[in-house]
Amino acid sequence: MNLTDKIKGAMFGVALGDALGLGTEFMSTQEVRHYYPGGMRHFSQIIRDAHRCMWKRGEWTNDTQINILLAESIMSCGRLNVSDFAKRIKAWFKDNPTDMVDFYRWLFKDSEWENEPLKRAHRIWLDYDIHNASNEALPRAIITGILGGKRMMGNTLDAISMTHDHTRCAACGMVIATMADSLLRKGEPAQYTELVEICNTLDPSILHSLERAHDSASIYDLELDDENALWHTRKTMAAALWAIWHCSSAEETLHCVVDAGGDADTNAAVAMGLAGLRYGYDALPEEVNNLLHYDVINDVATRFAAFIEQKENR
Repeated sequence: MNLTDKIKGAMFGVALGDALGLGTEFMSTQEVRHYYPGGMRHFSQIIRDAHRCMWKRGEWTNDTQINILLAESIMSCGRLNVSDFAKRIKAWFKDNPTDMVDFYRWLFKDSEWENEPLKRAHRIWLDYDIHNASNEALPRAIITGILGGKRMMGNTLDAISMTHDHTRCAACGMVIATMADSLLRKGEPAQYTELVEICNTLDPSILHSLERAHDSASIYDLELDDENALWHTRKTMAAALWAIWHCSSAEETLHCVVDAGGDADTNAAVAMGLAGLRYGYDALPEEVNNLLHYDVINDVATRFAAFIEQKENR
C-alpha cells in the first residue's frame, strides 16, 4: 500500500464517515437501534426527518467540504496559509451552506478575520465569551497530519485556532494529527505515551478522554450520545482513537462509530480519516462508491496525494 492509496483512503474515509454518519447524527443509541435495527449501513436507509432532509442521501456536510477547501488552499499556496484558507471558507459561506453554526457567522461578520484569522478569532472568542470546545475544526487535523513535516504542530494549531480558539480544540487536533502522521509515514499507530505527552503539554483536561478511548472495551463506554456533551471535541477525538485501538478494519470502524450515535457525522469523519490512512482506499466499505459527489472528492484526493508525494520526494 503506497502513499497515494493511504491519502485517498483518508479523504474518501472522511467523506464516507461524514455522509453516512449524518443518518444517526444527534441520535441516542436507543434511537439508532429503533430507526436502524440492523445498523446504519447504506445511504438509502437514512430517514427523512426535519434535520436529515436538508441533505440528499449520500451527500456530505460541512466537515468534508471545509477539508476540501483546506486541501485546495494548501495545494494553491504550497503550504498552509491561514488567510487564504479563511478567504475560501468565507467565500463558501456566501453560498449559504446548510450547516454553518452561529459562531462562524460571528467570525465572518468581522471584516478583518480573513486577513488576520488567528488574531481576530482570539479577539472574537473573548468578546463573545465563548467557552464551548466544539468539534467542528477537528477533521482538519487529518489534513495537517497528512501534510506532516516540521511545521505539523504549528500548522495544526493554526488551522484549528483560526476558528476554534480553545486549548481543548488545539490539543485534540494535535493528537489526531500525530496519529494521522504516524499511520501515513510509519504504517502504525502513534505511541500512546506520545499522545499522553501532547495532552499534558497543551491541555491536560483531555487526558481522561484519551485514557478512556485506550482502555474501554466498548465504544458505548465513551457515551458519545450524551446530549450535554455529544459535540465536544474530546468526544470526537476519543471515538476516532478508540476505533484505531479496538477495530480491525475500516468497515468495523465505520459501523461502530456511526451506530454509537451522538455527533456521528463528525465522529465518523475523523475516525474514517484515520482508518483510510491505516487500511487504504481499497479497504473502505463499498458504500463509498455511492457518495453523491464521488468525482469531486476523487479529483481533490488524487491531486492532494500527488502534491504530498512530490513534497515527500524533494
